[in-house]
Formats: sequence, C-alpha cells, structure tokens
Amino acid sequence: MPNEIIRVDGSRLPYPPGNGRHYTLEEMKKAIGGGLIEIVHTKDGRLMVIDEEGKLKGFPVNQVATALYRYGDQDPIVGDALVSEDRNID
Repeated sequence: MPNEIIRVDGSRLPYPPGNGRHYTLEEMKKAIGGGLIEIVHTKDGRLMVIDEEGKLKGFPVNQVATALYRYGDQDPIVGDALVSEDRNID
C-alpha cells in the first residue's frame, strides 16, 4: 500500500490525501492522532509521519512501523504512523 496508516495494533488502513495529491498538515496530524509531526524515511523509500513527542507522551511501540523504519539500532517508532509516497508530502 503506498499511502496508509499503520496503527499500534498492527492494522493497516488506506489513507489517500483528500485532494488526491498532497496531504494537508491537518490530515497528517489526524492520521497520527494529533501532536507535532516528525517525518522519517522508511526502508522501502517512502516517508513516515509520526508524533515527534510520542515517546514523551508514553505511546506504545508500533512494531510494524518500526520494522519498516528501522535501520540498525535506531529507536523504535511509537504511536500510529502515516506512511506515504514522498510526492504526497510537501
């Protein structure tokens, strides 16, 4: 799936941009449950939007998103994540 939300329970939901081209900031925040967004790269060449303060907020580890993100011994991804083709995020 090119554009999807990966929930902490492992479920994956399609999440295309509302206008068909680019996500708005509000759409990205809604996908991850609010908060400050942080954008990281995935192993498969997509971008992942996460809550920058998720660890401080005590969000649970997102195993599926972490596996898609992880390069070596980097920190795990916590909370819900939006994964998207880079052309959909400005």
